[in-house]
Amino acid sequence: MAEDFTWRDRDRLVRFGRGVAKQAPDLVASNGFDGFVLLTTERAAASAPGLADAAAGVVHVPPGRVDEISAELLGAEALSGGPPVVALGGGRVIDAAKAIAGATGARCAALPTTLSGAEMTPFHRLPAGVEGARFVGPALVVADPEVMAGAPLTTLAATAMNALAHAMEALYTPLANPVTTMAALRAAQLLAEGVTADPPDRDALALGAVLAGYSSGCT
Repeated sequence: MAEDFTWRDRDRLVRFGRGVAKQAPDLVASNGFDGFVLLTTERAAASAPGLADAAAGVVHVPPGRVDEISAELLGAEALSGGPPVVALGGGRVIDAAKAIAGATGARCAALPTTLSGAEMTPFHRLPAGVEGARFVGPALVVADPEVMAGAPLTTLAATAMNALAHAMEALYTPLANPVTTMAALRAAQLLAEGVTADPPDRDALALGAVLAGYSSGCT
């Protein structure tokens, strides 16, 4: 089982561990997300029901391209005035939240439900037709292995390979350095061991995804 830990990385706080999803409402409240709007999907919302109860509003993120989705969602009544946004979902939901925060100047938090690593990067498509939008990363990450790696094996293997690809890409970019290389290699090891274990080691997979996202986000 991976170690439960809190990691302060400059302006970003990462809380990792089994069961931390239950702490999400308190973590959001204690880290400056008063009046937040929850961005999620119907399926993902069940992963942390306390977040919806604590939110000032809930917006469901539809399928589609992040640049188009985020531009559409910026017109939602719940998001008027640029409240903080909290993403509960996979890469598409988190990227949409980052794009919205980048357009409004609001803060963003993420509770991932897959191994995409989007919660650890400042990369995303910008809202279509919106001038002045910028790239942002979540200021708060709540990474719970039970939520991130709770999918059935076939889906879990696919999202693990996505995370592994991020780790591999971090090894050969011009911005690669010894720190990101160490993180990427450790991520690859955890992901490989986690997905081939019987049953899958979901703690290893979740930590591997966080490290893969970190190495990718720095390069």
